[in-house]
Amino acid sequence: TFTRMRAPFINQDGLRFKIYREGFFSRIGKRFGMQDIEIGDDFFDSKFIIKGSNIEKIKQLLSDEDLKKMIEQVPRINFEIRDAEGWFGSEYPADVDALYFQCTGVIKDKAVLKTLFSLFSATLTRLVQMDSAYEDDPEVTLK
Repeated sequence: TFTRMRAPFINQDGLRFKIYREGFFSRIGKRFGMQDIEIGDDFFDSKFIIKGSNIEKIKQLLSDEDLKKMIEQVPRINFEIRDAEGWFGSEYPADVDALYFQCTGVIKDKAVLKTLFSLFSATLTRLVQMDSAYEDDPEVTLK
């Protein structure tokens, strides 16, 4: 079982990112050259692995202190922009991607769920402000 949230949006510039907590294997991966974008916030950089397609845009996104605080509040964060649902999932139109969260287990804590909804809302708003996303409806029906 797992908890999953997703929100399709029109991705104007093809920005991709993935943010998750640093762990044992990611520390080993960093030693062997795995990408880890540092945003200039020592606390955040020490706790999270950030991968992405445009370092400057990701730094701009994560310059929002409220956004970083919400990410910190989610215990098992795996937060990213995806271009599709995978082999067995939905395909999106060419210009549509999805903001995506998934973790193992079922999240029942209402405070964490509320934080996740706020995180999605704040991230999508910030992406529009940065000209990385359009406000238009992507016209995608999720299954």
